Amino acid sequence: MKSNFSTFVVLLLSTFMLASCLKNNTDEITYYEDTAITSFSVGTLKRYVHTTTNGKDSVHQTKINCSTYKFNIDQNSREIFNPDSLPLGVDGSKVLVNLTTLNSGVVLINLKTKDGLKDSLVRYSSTDSIDFTKPLEFRVYNNAGNAYRSYQVKINIHQENGTLFKWTQVAENDQLVASMKGMRSLFSFGKLWLMGSDGTGSRLYVSEPKQPLSWKLVTEDVYAADAYKNFVLCMGTPMFISNGTMYQFTSNGDEYDCHTKEISTISTLLGGNEDNLYGYNSSGKLVRYDALTDFWNEELIDDKEEWLPTEDVNIISIPSKVNSLVNKLVMVGNRSKNTYPTDVDAVVWSKVEENEENSLYLPWAFYSKNPAIKYNLPRFSNLQVVRYGTNMLAFGGNVVNGTAKDISKFYKSEDEGITWQTDTIYQFPKGFSSNSSVFTMTCDADNYIWVLAGESGQVWKGRLNEMGWRKEQGAFEK
Repeated sequence: MKSNFSTFVVLLLSTFMLASCLKNNTDEITYYEDTAITSFSVGTLKRYVHTTTNGKDSVHQTKINCSTYKFNIDQNSREIFNPDSLPLGVDGSKVLVNLTTLNSGVVLINLKTKDGLKDSLVRYSSTDSIDFTKPLEFRVYNNAGNAYRSYQVKINIHQENGTLFKWTQVAENDQLVASMKGMRSLFSFGKLWLMGSDGTGSRLYVSEPKQPLSWKLVTEDVYAADAYKNFVLCMGTPMFISNGTMYQFTSNGDEYDCHTKEISTISTLLGGNEDNLYGYNSSGKLVRYDALTDFWNEELIDDKEEWLPTEDVNIISIPSKVNSLVNKLVMVGNRSKNTYPTDVDAVVWSKVEENEENSLYLPWAFYSKNPAIKYNLPRFSNLQVVRYGTNMLAFGGNVVNGTAKDISKFYKSEDEGITWQTDTIYQFPKGFSSNSSVFTMTCDADNYIWVLAGESGQVWKGRLNEMGWRKEQGAFEK
């Protein structure tokens, strides 16, 4: 970029002289006092991609079309930036920019002198590349030549690989976790909750998600040995059933209030969301709790009850992107290994849950035995499933009716539970050790996946890099 501010001055003087020459013409030239940058985009850029083949690192150059990345123009703070950062490895030192201005304003770029003490103004050109390794000041002058509006322009480029999953070991040998014979975990009220059994009774603990963990008994009460199996987060609070009583915990600062209800007609809680709670009644029927009527209603299903999961059940709620009162529910689990010892795959059911008044009531649909589905979820012992971003992740212990120990593998579903495949991104950390049937997984509000391992007492948390990136404001009004 070789043009400088004198070029701009000459341009303005020429304009004024031309207007003088035309003073006898009937045409009238209007000079506008206001202007602004109204659109901003970049084109095709160089990108350097790092790859590893057979243990050897290499970098190769490619090109990427970045014209689809939207740039926000905040006219109040006078900032221009892309909320969705360009991919890792994009070269920001040579960028071609396309922009438009209000009332044909003229744009100059303040590049500063090398010592940073003086302005060095050069005229913007769509054919000249610009170095955006640091934020730049763009000035758009009105065509009256008496004022300008300045913008700070920043091109965000990812500085880390978004598809890299990183693990951190929170505890190497947590004695409480190591002592458990069975456990389930969840996050609520900003705390990590753990309900576990020592083989004779279940207890409930809570801890700040810090390193190291410091467990605190929520209550001195001891519950049924298998009560932990139906420990769920629903309607914003932890709850479970033990010996015919439903327990629900609400936050009271650093303490918790326990609400109990006799509920002898319900045998197991399965999970739910902010709107509904699901479970099995004493007759083995799938039921839903209606908070308005304080009644459990039997659910509709489109197949035989024998295909409903009764062990290791996980209910994942996926909110609709277009209607806040609609959720997609996915129920994943296993059938009884005693009744159905030859099952190889887990069973998956789904339901569209409409919570609007007078909405259509839809049944649960069973689809895991569709012959067209090639990638079923194996029947893992102690199956664990969480929603992670737009996907679902699952893992478990020994494969029932198999010899492999797949506790080191995650299975990912990108289609809401229809198909499941292993994924190279989601791998357990080196050094991970756990009892093959005693472990638990949950996900917190910061998109960290937590895995608590029985026997070894290891506690790990991990997150996909892009799941930790800050979300910028998506749009600004002029």
